[in-house]
Amino acid sequence: METNPYLAPTAYVADVERAVLVDGAVFRDIRNAWIAAVISGTISLIVVMVSVSYVQVLGIDAWDFFDVALIFGLAYGVYRRSRVCAVLLLVHFICARWYMLQHGASLSGLSLVFALMFVYFYFRGVIGTFRYQKAMRRG
Repeated sequence: METNPYLAPTAYVADVERAVLVDGAVFRDIRNAWIAAVISGTISLIVVMVSVSYVQVLGIDAWDFFDVALIFGLAYGVYRRSRVCAVLLLVHFICARWYMLQHGASLSGLSLVFALMFVYFYFRGVIGTFRYQKAMRRG
């Protein structure tokens, strides 16, 4: 086999994907966070639809469809492992509950339990997305 002495030297580079070791709990936390967001968005969608169609509930009107779209958009962002979306989802949920409390809603009994569950899942999702991104950087 003849080689051209005037060619630049070349090296074979294999297409190797980075093998990143990420704990299974990280994926579980992220999955639980976006599933909780989808559940929260679905409940919000039902409440907005009922409020617009039948009975006015806590001053909810058609503009709250944007809130529902925001929740589903952030859920998709968490599904894609976005740290920003995970943090915004947690902050949005806390601010929305605070707003509801300021405007006459009560947070007691079963609603308190569900609110704490959502905060827990969203918080774990924030931790999961940060741990995932850290592992990807280390690669």
